[in-house]
Amino acid sequence: MTLVSAPGKVLVAGGYLVLDARYFGLVFAANARFYTLVKTITADGEAPLIRVRSPQFANAAWSYRIVLPPTGHDDAVMYANGMRIVQLNTGSNANPFVAFTLLYTLQVAMEVTGVDHVLAALQSGIEIVVLGDNDYYSHRSNGHAPTLEELRALPPFVALGCTLEEVHKTGLGSSAAMTTSLTAGVLLHLGACRTEMHENEARLTLGSLGLIHNVAQLAHCAAQGKVGSGFDVSASVWGSQLYRRFDPFLLQESMQPEVGRRILQEGELGVEKHPTALLPVLAASNPLWKPVPPSGVQSVPTAVEGLLDIAVGGTDGAVCPAALQLPPGIRMCLADVDAGSNTRALVGQVSAFKKNQPTWAEQLFSVISAANQYFADGLLRLHLAYAHDASVYIRDLTALAQIPSTEWDAHQKLLQSPIVSAFIDVRNAMRSIRAGMRELGVRADAPIEPMEMSRLLDATINGASGVLGGGVPGAGGYDALYVLYLDSTGYDACAPCSPHSGILAVWANYTALSVGPLLCGADAECAAHKVPPEHNADPALEQVLHTFARTQFGLRVEDPTAVHGLGPYTASLSQQR
Repeated sequence: MTLVSAPGKVLVAGGYLVLDARYFGLVFAANARFYTLVKTITADGEAPLIRVRSPQFANAAWSYRIVLPPTGHDDAVMYANGMRIVQLNTGSNANPFVAFTLLYTLQVAMEVTGVDHVLAALQSGIEIVVLGDNDYYSHRSNGHAPTLEELRALPPFVALGCTLEEVHKTGLGSSAAMTTSLTAGVLLHLGACRTEMHENEARLTLGSLGLIHNVAQLAHCAAQGKVGSGFDVSASVWGSQLYRRFDPFLLQESMQPEVGRRILQEGELGVEKHPTALLPVLAASNPLWKPVPPSGVQSVPTAVEGLLDIAVGGTDGAVCPAALQLPPGIRMCLADVDAGSNTRALVGQVSAFKKNQPTWAEQLFSVISAANQYFADGLLRLHLAYAHDASVYIRDLTALAQIPSTEWDAHQKLLQSPIVSAFIDVRNAMRSIRAGMRELGVRADAPIEPMEMSRLLDATINGASGVLGGGVPGAGGYDALYVLYLDSTGYDACAPCSPHSGILAVWANYTALSVGPLLCGADAECAAHKVPPEHNADPALEQVLHTFARTQFGLRVEDPTAVHGLGPYTASLSQQR
């Protein structure tokens, strides 16, 4: 049995800009995760059978026959291109995310390990279960937003009583997290990825993570019918990061229409096509995955990106993004607003603005980009401040956590502390980002930060102590919001803290919108997990680099016995024949 999990995402800076490799997006990995269980089964018939089910939803089970070509195995690419995936239960809706993931992972596995190895691993079939943590979905009843206590009372992976098409989501990137975990689960189960032991844990190698990232990007784009920004899949693989987009033309050939026509309904016939190898494009070592700004356009790297090569060390040739987690004592609180937004429409309105008013758009994007960079560099500055003197950092953070952020400037005049100044700079950067995104919404006539959401955010930031700032993540709209706050209690234990009581009180008393807190926040390195600095010229920098080194906040291999609530599903797989 193979079990992997991938996190969701929260894009806190870089909405719309992240479509252009000149600019970065700051995306935090949420500690809500998507799990994929894979087990080899014994099935009837000669052709391998793949069964996939999502038990949280009604009618969410898909069965596929893998129709293999009669030719020999000498050329893995030609053999894989002759393979067809036929959905058997044609009465249920097709799931393009599942089907494309299976198509691409099977071919890549054949190209990596050889056809015979994959067929031996498949045997007569595999059974797959995909499960998402409860925070991916809205659990409202008759318009009532559940409290944290009501959410905690839900069983893990609770059945939602609706179909996939009917469910209300909370904007954490469930499709990307599911696609990523499914990609990793199948590739690992078929032997196309490697793990290595790290402190008694099996971890995917960086080269394997790079391959999974590239395959998952292709599958996710193919299922959506377009090459998106890709930050959601990247966060599901690598965790919290500064993300720059890869060249979208990289995936165009692999997304040709005839590829999709290899996914069939029962009784249909496939089409012949010239064999296309996927591995040269999707290999982790392919340098074309490194983001490059458009020709003739300058891109200024951030300080965080400048540290990347030192932080990750050997990468197995993988193109890794620059990791950036929340600094110690800063927590994220998320809310489901569930008032509805159309992301495609918002993106279309902003694209029209860029086309019709290119000069205005260029200037506004430059202003927002500068605020984003100030924000990211400010977070790095706080990491360094903690590493230089944790006791002073904790002292100042504890003091600021007791008062509203509107009063921090007066506090700084009394203390004259560079650490307080660093927190104020991050607060100001978040204010500037919000102002820029509101202006973009006005110019594009798009509700990126609607007035109702602005009032809610202002009430939260001004009405609770220790709030750095917040915003409407991603493309904006009415679906969700995030808040960053200071937590002076999060240094001794690594368990996620409860959301700020002051923030919850503001939301509970806010009547203009129905605000439902989520249990999850952003995965962040707590003080107890800090690696002691080594003896060198700058031990504080060394400690920060250890923090930024690849952690288990992104994609990870799981122990099936260690995930709460997974027992019934592992037991059911063990009984499959």
